[in-house]
Amino acid sequence: MGLKLCSSLKASIFLFIIDFVILLFGVYFVSHYGEIVLEYNFGHYLFSGFIGFPVIIDWVSIIVSLIVVLVSASVMMFSSFYMSEETYLSRFTWLVMLFVVSMIFLIFIPNLVGLMIGWDGLGLVSFVLVMYYQDKKSLGSAMITFLSNRIGDAFFIMAIGASSFLGSWHFLDLSEIELSIMIIGLVVVGSMTKSAQIPFSAWLPAAMTAPTPVSALVHSSTLVTAGVYVIFRFSDSMSSSWSFFLLCVSSMTLLMAGLGAGFEVDLKKVIALSTLSQLGMMMLVLSVGGYFICIFHLVVHAMFKALMFMCAGFFIYTSGGIQDSRYLSSLWVKYPFVSSWMGVSCLSLMGLPFMGGFYSKDLILELCLTWGMSWFGVFMIMGPTFCTAFYSVRLLSRLFNRVDVSPCCFFPLENWKIFLCTTILGLGGIFGGVILQLLVPFFNSFTYMGFFMKIITPVSVLLGAMFSFGVSSKSFTGWDMEKWLGTAWISKYYLVVLDLLSSLWFLMLFSGRPISCWTLVKGSELEVVMEKSWGKAVVANENFFSSWGYLKVGEVSKDFKYLLLPVVFSGVIFIVFLSSLFSLYL
Repeated sequence: MGLKLCSSLKASIFLFIIDFVILLFGVYFVSHYGEIVLEYNFGHYLFSGFIGFPVIIDWVSIIVSLIVVLVSASVMMFSSFYMSEETYLSRFTWLVMLFVVSMIFLIFIPNLVGLMIGWDGLGLVSFVLVMYYQDKKSLGSAMITFLSNRIGDAFFIMAIGASSFLGSWHFLDLSEIELSIMIIGLVVVGSMTKSAQIPFSAWLPAAMTAPTPVSALVHSSTLVTAGVYVIFRFSDSMSSSWSFFLLCVSSMTLLMAGLGAGFEVDLKKVIALSTLSQLGMMMLVLSVGGYFICIFHLVVHAMFKALMFMCAGFFIYTSGGIQDSRYLSSLWVKYPFVSSWMGVSCLSLMGLPFMGGFYSKDLILELCLTWGMSWFGVFMIMGPTFCTAFYSVRLLSRLFNRVDVSPCCFFPLENWKIFLCTTILGLGGIFGGVILQLLVPFFNSFTYMGFFMKIITPVSVLLGAMFSFGVSSKSFTGWDMEKWLGTAWISKYYLVVLDLLSSLWFLMLFSGRPISCWTLVKGSELEVVMEKSWGKAVVANENFFSSWGYLKVGEVSKDFKYLLLPVVFSGVIFIVFLSSLFSLYL
């Protein structure tokens, strides 16, 4: 067992050393030169220029890479505890390291073609990691994740082709010229798939079938933040129309994730939906012009979200694999150290004053309030803030309840690995915001507003926390809830609304299951037709075209009931999107 533990610990120590090296060289280069682009030209003379491999060194790439490597090192140390019984721990370690390397490529390469190395690497390795526990559920979740990310890959390939006539694929060169709306649109929509914005949100909760260390890495600083980082690099060229489009999509994603997390009981899915909500907030501030504030929130969010996942993984590990938060209780008494850091991460997620997440989240909300939105837009922003406080306090009240309802818990020692990895990220979750604001001048933003606009954000957080306390109290549960839900029609509609919110406005049915099932079925049919009996199937089989959707005259499809459901749901979502689009400025 010592060798198995040694692989993850070696990887963790190696990443800590790399983080220290990036810090030293990054500070030196940025302080002396500001921004450097190093390019190695290789290959043959082609199209009046060499094939180059560029690397950008500026304060954004240095800070983001520092946080990515720091979070990865802490997660690998946590893996040595959480995955200690894993038979193939070395394979798992190499996969995670390959995942980190792909993200580093994405950060440091300011080139559309070179960026595809890290972009495709993240997609392929995430497919393998989500499918790590080899069962039917993991395979389905991995397929949804992979197919959703391949849509983004296709948009990026089209963007590369469309920008070929410009003579350069570098971000810095593209920012100096006026890009067409089509190229920016391809980049924005492709980035939306990686960051799980509507309608590509179904894969994010499904990816929770991966091991908890992978979830801590994916949902904090690597896969889901890749789209945000790419849009930041293209922010100078983004047109007002695509900014407005991104504003509407991100505000809807914020509201959908906040409402869904309020009705979710699975511990990992609640944290996953909170990640989706924070991604919507990052996209929102990008759409209103707060580019550096977005990077500020991305960095701070990575620390306390990885901490939250590690604490949740520790609770799941000690309870024998139970993820339902209703069966986890009295954890403050059992594990006071880890429970304290769980409380810190939840408070930072809420944006409690002087916690790490407060400094960036408060800037985002104030910038959006002063941007000139209508009351509908203010509701679309403050509603998710209310929901964040609600489900954070509800999660803490369930975890720290004194009533013990989980008799299968055992009590392993909180060893030095858990102590060290949670302390590193916990200190970042508490002091990371103020330290970054003091060290990085771009993270300081001053917004002038009235007293009423200033108190909207803390009042929303306070109301959400108070409402959560009221719902979880015994006096509220003793209220005529059972009598109220006993009415048949109210109970039926309550279950429909609950199903609507827990399935992300039925996006799980629309963008997940039908697409993956149709792809797998038609893929197997394509293999039979193209590789085994192509000529015979086309010439002799009269039902060939019918099976591929080409019906004869007067023939009625038998699969209409399976196609009707996602069409109706997509229509509803499209109508809601258009209504929010036209109402945002009214």
